[in-house]
Amino acid sequence: MKSKEQDNNGSRWFSSISLLRRNLSFVEKDFIVLGLALAIFVGGWFGVTSGSNVFVTGSFYSKGYLARYALSGTVSESLGARTAEIRVSKEDNDNALLIVKLLGKNNSTYHLLVNRKTAKIIRGNQRGTPLIFYYDIPMKKLFHSEKPSKTFGDNRMPYFSNEFTGLKGTIHANLAKKNSDNIIVWYHKSSKKSYGPQFSWELNLYDEKGTKVGTIINDLTSGLLLDARFYQNGLGSITLLETNFPTGLNRWVLFYGVNSILILWGIFHLVRAKKHSEEWSSHWTYFPLKTTDIAKFFIRLLAFTVFDFAGIGILTGNIRILLVSDLIGLALLAYSIGWFAFPVVFKFIPWIPAFAVGAGGRHLDYIQYPFGVPLYFVGVTLFLLHKYLAHRADKERKFSNFLDQLPEVKREAILRELEREVEEKGNST
Repeated sequence: MKSKEQDNNGSRWFSSISLLRRNLSFVEKDFIVLGLALAIFVGGWFGVTSGSNVFVTGSFYSKGYLARYALSGTVSESLGARTAEIRVSKEDNDNALLIVKLLGKNNSTYHLLVNRKTAKIIRGNQRGTPLIFYYDIPMKKLFHSEKPSKTFGDNRMPYFSNEFTGLKGTIHANLAKKNSDNIIVWYHKSSKKSYGPQFSWELNLYDEKGTKVGTIINDLTSGLLLDARFYQNGLGSITLLETNFPTGLNRWVLFYGVNSILILWGIFHLVRAKKHSEEWSSHWTYFPLKTTDIAKFFIRLLAFTVFDFAGIGILTGNIRILLVSDLIGLALLAYSIGWFAFPVVFKFIPWIPAFAVGAGGRHLDYIQYPFGVPLYFVGVTLFLLHKYLAHRADKERKFSNFLDQLPEVKREAILRELEREVEEKGNST
């Protein structure tokens, strides 16, 4: 049997829900729909891609994929080459045949058989260890090694082959510190499908004596080697020049998915605004449904996702497109929200040292970029906050003027009635 107190609590709960439904305007309901749609999409996207985009595209060790690297320093000297190309020529369910070409003073070609899932060499030198160029074993978040840092995969200290690296002896790796320290932002040139900055694993390499001999950076969602620096007997490097493996696939899916939802929701919201014109005109987010105002609405809605977070300039990996897109984004946002667009100016600070390097006679190939800094979002949020406060102040001013025009007795009666309604609403909740 339920007690009277339980019945009263249940009644108050249902009353609160009913009151909430009655008090929500169509605008609030629309934003709840938007929030749910984005949460479902991003949750699904993250669920599929959190480990690797291999779920979507398959392993790098699949027929037709290639990666081309620039070699310098000790790596170039020991291999007698300036570039290395790794191409997958054949595959079956378990293994893949690689053709590795070293191009430079001594052009040479090697054939390696590797396991597609573990990247371990099956036929060739140093069998049983994975190639350093592709390693897609995700880190367990709660797994700790004997050392303070977390490690990569199930192996406490995964070993790598030193094939085509110029390194000597046995090498193993440890993941650098923690996940949040592994955000590496740089651009590599590519005419194919690999674009933009990478959220990556940074792994430190050690020899058998525990001496650090190098640092490698592998793309988080594909496992492909992006960059390597070696310190054994001098300095050497391996840098990704080009690949047709879609390391940027996840960001493009996110870009298209989120922006499609925002565009469709924007159209849906405007249709609802026209249908509920009286309620719309009294809401703080109101704007006239004219061409220019609708254009400003969509700029505010899409600026963060088109120009900043996973923006088109970032996705292309072309720094000139990045600069042009930032300039266009700043101009459009200034048109849409006026001087509230000023936070976006901070996006141009990294260009100062980049152009200084260019002025020193170097190519403007790389630029540190504040990826993930939501400056467009900050600008739009400031604009909306100002609009809300101005709307509330205007309502209070109009109500105050209305009261001032009333006789004192009637004015006091209205104020008492409002106080009583506030008290009843507080008791009902």
